[in-house]
Amino acid sequence: MTGILTFEEEDGKTRYTARVLHWTAEDKAQHEAMGFEQGWGIATDQLEALAKRI
Repeated sequence: MTGILTFEEEDGKTRYTARVLHWTAEDKAQHEAMGFEQGWGIATDQLEALAKRI
């Protein structure tokens, strides 16, 4: 799996984009079964909360 995170200025705010590339459909299915998608959402929520505090 390869993760690509980008942060870009947009109208005075920051656009955060996360892309995840899997080598095979089986790898993608395995990560989905392990809850990676939910985990990315949780991590993004935590990042947002941190950014608002600093």
